[in-house]
Amino acid sequence: PGPCRRRLIMAFCELMNFECEILTLSRDTTESDLKQRREILPGGTVHYVDQAPLRAAVNGRVLILDGIERTERNVLPTLNNLLENREMSLSDGRFLMSP
Repeated sequence: PGPCRRRLIMAFCELMNFECEILTLSRDTTESDLKQRREILPGGTVHYVDQAPLRAAVNGRVLILDGIERTERNVLPTLNNLLENREMSLSDGRFLMSP
């Protein structure tokens, strides 16, 4: 949504006491932007950082998708799988699914 719609959604979340996560999408958005990013820590150990859609799903927050109309087609099935089927296979070996 544009800035006015985003403010309206944020005001609604605040009024209803809902926590929210915002994901700004673009043509450059990849699947790892929706799931987890791999970071290499000092010493060479690998750490996976959860991204906004995953944090929203795990913590029961509202997910605001800003710019979904600009997203490439190959990213939409990942979002669709999370939103409709409530499941996602993660890079760190976990599998997120609805209880």
